[in-house]
Amino acid sequence: MIFRAVLISVVFAFESMAQVVPVCQNWNSDFDGDGWGWENDASCTVPPPPIQAAVQSDPVCSASVDDPDADGWGWEFGLSCRVQAPVSADQFSAPQCSAGVVDYDGDGWGYEYGSSCLVAGGANSNANNTSSALSSGSTPTGVQFNRSTLRRIGGKGDNWCQTWAADGSVVTAMDDGDWNGTEFTYHSRLYRIHGNASAFTASEIQNYPNYHVDGDGWFAYGVLSVNGVLYSLVSKTQSGSWAEGPFRGMKLLRSYDSGDTWHRVDRNNNDRYLGRWDSARELLNRDEMMFFEESGRYGKGKTAYPFSFAAFVQSGQDHRASKDGYVYIYSPEGANSHQLLLARVPAEQLGQRSAWQYFSGWNGNTPSWSSDIEARQPNITLPERNTSGEYFGWYSWLPSVVWNPGLQLYVMVNGGTYAGNGLSNSSDDYYNQWMHTKTGSLGLWYSENPYGPWKQFYYNDYWTADDAQNLTYQPKLSPKWISADGRKMTLIWSDAMRNADGYSHSINYKWNQMEIDIVTGQ
Repeated sequence: MIFRAVLISVVFAFESMAQVVPVCQNWNSDFDGDGWGWENDASCTVPPPPIQAAVQSDPVCSASVDDPDADGWGWEFGLSCRVQAPVSADQFSAPQCSAGVVDYDGDGWGYEYGSSCLVAGGANSNANNTSSALSSGSTPTGVQFNRSTLRRIGGKGDNWCQTWAADGSVVTAMDDGDWNGTEFTYHSRLYRIHGNASAFTASEIQNYPNYHVDGDGWFAYGVLSVNGVLYSLVSKTQSGSWAEGPFRGMKLLRSYDSGDTWHRVDRNNNDRYLGRWDSARELLNRDEMMFFEESGRYGKGKTAYPFSFAAFVQSGQDHRASKDGYVYIYSPEGANSHQLLLARVPAEQLGQRSAWQYFSGWNGNTPSWSSDIEARQPNITLPERNTSGEYFGWYSWLPSVVWNPGLQLYVMVNGGTYAGNGLSNSSDDYYNQWMHTKTGSLGLWYSENPYGPWKQFYYNDYWTADDAQNLTYQPKLSPKWISADGRKMTLIWSDAMRNADGYSHSINYKWNQMEIDIVTGQ
């Protein structure tokens, strides 16, 4: 590690003589051991690692670890490691950086979309770069469901909003269950997944605030890892149970240490530490909530609120594929869930409510934004009812949006959940707590940008995996389990299938997954 220390010293010396270069907050940000890291959507110089890390012998990567930038270093088990057989730059097809990426250290390499890339005109720009987008010029035209890959895993639970964390794991929210058990133990939990789609382990994030079924009714949806920090959006029900909709608002939680400790974030970006059983975890007022019973609109016999439950757009591992430095959330308009709302905020100001902007319309294909939540407009309008005239309820159209690097596109999966026993748009049906009268719809869309415009390439009013009795809802896409060419993705969903006595959420009510093939064409 002597060479590394010298390199870091040279970098710091260069910084003092030239422009001020940001210093990384975490030495682990240096994924390839070249003295540079990537945080807050910019390169940064890496401080010396802790003493105990510097004095130990360099770990050697296992044979399966690649050296994508040919510097002799790889990344495994949360640490840099020496690659056993480094690959030279002319032995592989290196991705080309987009025009906006800067070569800060003059070595011909930049960092983009979660990996190193060749900077145009840089020292290594002569390397083969034919794979900048493995499917350049191709667009999704359909999807094939590989039902032979269907897996159902763990105990009870649903919803499964996910993010790809800085340490390489996937963090998923789970509602109404216990993935390690068989009961409705928690209204909300977070779990950490290690492994790939065909073989993984899931462990409970122990110190996440305990939203138990005996509590006041809090449900976790959107989760996000950005700049090494985990965020969780938790929605408040009308009462202590699921009961009737809609939700009343969202609390924002934040962890700086990969989930070991958690804080509530108020609207001015101030933290309040929350122990697992801290009574403050269920405080309900404007000072505690990022969004709370504001800008409501009347519809279907009730007033409902925007951004009362939401999903973060997933821009690669730890948000590193973000093109513009913003974090985006999608949320159904409460009284008209088929109208999908969109808000954004600079990543470094995520906890500052005044920095949020709301989508307010299209100027051609260019979005307009407003700081006034009252100016919000639907970003995309989805089906209010199916072709048979059956309506979807309020608990519909929360999307899963992930960056697909192989296709160089954002892909959205979304679906409607049918409204009560009468399948109407009346208050009794639209806001009914039991909407799983039929299996839900499922659709897929794509866009070059996290904000759209969106183009549909698949839709089915009643989607089932393997049985006509399935009651599918809340589809998700894994933000990590995507093939190199982008054509294989992993679909995850929940199932409210009834048992022989007619009780829903009794069979296959757990993590459901299946590999899908994205069909592309010119």
